[in-house]
Amino acid sequence: MISTRKHLLLGLLVATSVTAFSSATAQEASIQSATDEVADVLVQDAVVVTARKREERLSDVPIAISTFNGEQLKDSGVSSLTDLSTLAAGVSFRQDVAGRASPSIVIRGIGFDDFRSNGNPAVAVSFDQIYQGSNALIGGGLFDIDRVEILKGPQGTLYGRNTTAGAVNVITRAPGEALQANAYAEYGSFDRIRAEAGIGGPLSDTVSIRLAAAYESGGGFLTNKGTSTFTGFTPAPGLVPPLPFVPETENVGDADFLAVRGTLLFEPSPDTTITAQLNFARDQGDNSQSDVLGRSATGFTEPDTDPFTYFGNVAPTIDSDQSGFNLRLEQTIGGATLTAIGSYTNLDRAYTFDPGDPRRRFDLDYADDLDQYTGEVRLSGSAGARMDWTVGGFYFQDEVRLRSLLDASDFVTSIIATDYLQMRESSALFGETDWHLSPSITLTAGLRYTDETSEFSGSTIDLDPYGTGIATAALRLPVFFDNTFEDDNLSGRLILSYSLANDALVYASYSQGYKSGGFDGSTIFSAPEALPFQSENVNAYEVGAKFLDAGSPFNVTVAGFRYSFDDLQANSVRQTAGITTAVRTNVAAATVWGGEIEAVIRPVRNARIGMGLAYLNTSVDDFVSSDPAEVARRNGNELPDSPEIAFNIDASYNYGLSGGWELKPQMNFSYIDDHFKEIDNFVAVEGYGRLDLRLALTSPDSGLTLAAFGRNVTDEVYFTGVIPATAAGAVIGQQRIVGRPATYGISLEYAF
Repeated sequence: MISTRKHLLLGLLVATSVTAFSSATAQEASIQSATDEVADVLVQDAVVVTARKREERLSDVPIAISTFNGEQLKDSGVSSLTDLSTLAAGVSFRQDVAGRASPSIVIRGIGFDDFRSNGNPAVAVSFDQIYQGSNALIGGGLFDIDRVEILKGPQGTLYGRNTTAGAVNVITRAPGEALQANAYAEYGSFDRIRAEAGIGGPLSDTVSIRLAAAYESGGGFLTNKGTSTFTGFTPAPGLVPPLPFVPETENVGDADFLAVRGTLLFEPSPDTTITAQLNFARDQGDNSQSDVLGRSATGFTEPDTDPFTYFGNVAPTIDSDQSGFNLRLEQTIGGATLTAIGSYTNLDRAYTFDPGDPRRRFDLDYADDLDQYTGEVRLSGSAGARMDWTVGGFYFQDEVRLRSLLDASDFVTSIIATDYLQMRESSALFGETDWHLSPSITLTAGLRYTDETSEFSGSTIDLDPYGTGIATAALRLPVFFDNTFEDDNLSGRLILSYSLANDALVYASYSQGYKSGGFDGSTIFSAPEALPFQSENVNAYEVGAKFLDAGSPFNVTVAGFRYSFDDLQANSVRQTAGITTAVRTNVAAATVWGGEIEAVIRPVRNARIGMGLAYLNTSVDDFVSSDPAEVARRNGNELPDSPEIAFNIDASYNYGLSGGWELKPQMNFSYIDDHFKEIDNFVAVEGYGRLDLRLALTSPDSGLTLAAFGRNVTDEVYFTGVIPATAAGAVIGQQRIVGRPATYGISLEYAF
């Protein structure tokens, strides 16, 4: 693995190459003055976002925001939310047992270190203004996208619960006022195929429609070595059947994903817009799978250190159907706009996971059913030139049933079954106002009150299929529970912003956020583990500045921040009945501080250089435990997924060719520093850099684009998930979920 020093050197080399690239293109364009070059950029429109639930220029929003349009995402190979980490410094993701089925987005070192669908993520993800209340709902693909907005920092006022890290808004393409269609297909290493298409336009003067679909298959790069020498093993001959033979299998991790979306837009009058949307996604591919380094928690020592091979007796599969419907009304009433949104989402899913042990030692067979309802009504408007305001109400309800089987036949000669039901209900009132104290100075104030209730009931039992009773005695089963959590919260924010010029803004803010309390959804071996944990609260301070003039060759945003957390929620490793388990609970107070800078340089016409740098410092301040040694060991630890340094660089240039064709080389380099994946700081994940390259040939007149690409071309080995194995407080090994190796491919796109 390339060392951190080599990564930094590679980053400097890339930056030097970018500078040389800029110089070369400037010399090539010397026949035209710099003034003329900048004038060509003036035709670009300012970026418009809906980060504060109304349309605004990005340069006018006093929040740290990273935004990417659909073309940027496609050209950078972004096909899921987890890929955004290669574009936005300070944004990363993690994968655990659920792998790609339930990814977790992390912003500024704040995330959600659990894969279970009943948890509360730290980043509020919304698709077309529909809040996704569980990480289980965001694992699908991104396709037919207009733009993605990443809001950094607590967003408790307008977005509410579970926004201690920020929010991500995904906005899909609208039907449009004219017929438009596009199709895209790519083929790459490991027989990976990805295709998407969309078509939309008016059906009449008042009705328009858009249909879009995406498909992905292949791409698996892991090898399962099977049961190897453990074939035929049984801990109790005559009672427990021998372990069957599982042969070596290649291309583990293949995708089989299909998604479709239909959007209908009805405008019966200039003041009324009704949008209806149907979504469906089916995933029948492979789940992510872990490799073992050293000795696993189940006691298996893998005979090699190859992160792309593992030993297992269970195929890591996914069988998931996700569907949804939403309806949105936008009505102009005088000088105000009324927005009313209702939605329903259903997820029916099952997946398997092997802990990287060829024996039957806690193989996971997991299933969950999720039904979610949301409703929001808000009214926004202006009081002359002095005030802009938004008020509204929000309702959320979901029901999650979790069922799992832990096959421990070769450990405690049994299979452990869980069946949990969680029901949540949340309602909120919110408001935010911009007071324009002068043409240059604005004071923003917002409040949100939330009330919520959660009920959690279920059981963990020993199925005892072999009649030994060992698990019942060793784990003190069965366990039954029925608990309730209730909480309310008042959060707000204050922002003072000063407009230096039409496209320059400085701001200072204080904001509050909270992540709802709830219940741990892991396998519960004792009634206390099923008790609720409390809500997590954060006080955040931020100063920032942005200069985003569409006509300037240089744009930049900077931000500095400090967070103070109370009742931080995290998985804490415990010993229960001699078994190491991670239970989610309130563990500590914590502090996060750091800074970010993002810049875009356009040195000449058709050239673009983008750069982002993030610095983080995180600390556990007051760990909660009755064990002084445990407090001493964990106080001062870093938070999970909080690398000290992360940066990204991208560069592209459009060369004009004869016949109206254009050639566009593009590079993206991203780096993430050493970091941990758990609050105990048992195992440091070594930092890594990833270099992606693309060369595209485009004919704007015909709408054709042919491209060749390479992703992770340096074949860097990196890990998106690490689960340490410990014994008596010492690390004996780890399960590792490895990232994708070097891949290459070609793509073809047609649009009109």
